[in-house]
Amino acid sequence: MTMLTRSYAASGYVLWALLTFLCGCHRSGQQADIPDIQDLYNNLNYLDSVVRSAQIDSIGTVNDNLTATIAAYAHQAPSPEDIAILDSLTSINAVVNNLMQFCNNTLTNIELLKQDIKAQDNQYRSGKIKINEYVSALLETEQIIIDIDSQYTEKRQRALLYLSHRSDLITRLSPLTIP
Repeated sequence: MTMLTRSYAASGYVLWALLTFLCGCHRSGQQADIPDIQDLYNNLNYLDSVVRSAQIDSIGTVNDNLTATIAAYAHQAPSPEDIAILDSLTSINAVVNNLMQFCNNTLTNIELLKQDIKAQDNQYRSGKIKINEYVSALLETEQIIIDIDSQYTEKRQRALLYLSHRSDLITRLSPLTIP
């Protein structure tokens, strides 16, 4: 083999190795961008567990008692101070009702997201949709899960903060008159 032939062979080998490396990197990079379906299901199951948690049940029970207290004062002529306190209690009740409604809606959304993930996965595996569309749908689902978790955390913290003032306000109300 001549020196020129060896040079071409070496260049060809280097080019082949480089292309193989680049193609391999491209493929593995593409696979790395696909969200793991099991992680999505695990995150949805986590959200399901927190919105069904004992803490949420407890918050709901406290809010039901608060609703009953507000209703009891509606049947008597409250003082101006009681009216201001009842307005504050009504605001607390509204914040907690917002959390409870969010939790109920989240349970429905979780089931819909699970169905959507399964449908997207089936369509991708059957060849009905391309990889780009599949990845896009999974990334969108992942973002929705993140948004739900963020909203849940914010609403729960706000409800807990508001509820922390409930007891103090209730003790400041005038005693109920018994007919």
